[in-house]
Amino acid sequence: LGSGGTSSVSGSDTAGTVNINTGGGTVAGCFVTITFTQRFNSPHVVITPVGSAAANLSYYVNRASTNFSICTANVPPVGQNFAFDYVVID
Repeated sequence: LGSGGTSSVSGSDTAGTVNINTGGGTVAGCFVTITFTQRFNSPHVVITPVGSAAANLSYYVNRASTNFSICTANVPPVGQNFAFDYVVID
């Protein structure tokens, strides 16, 4: 997220929205990891960028039975706001 960057999540294990605000000195990597309240056997995570700013990121998801992470393969712009909606099914 860079220096001074923040993130927040609203939702549940199965659906929600992640808001990301980048700070200074951003780097490629994972923005946020969402930990499930209840473990999934084999989660399928669908991420949808909200708006063109998030759509322009080379984003990807890392997933496990207890959590998932939203990551980017490129360096995100500094001082920007991004949002992603997610849906998780087992």
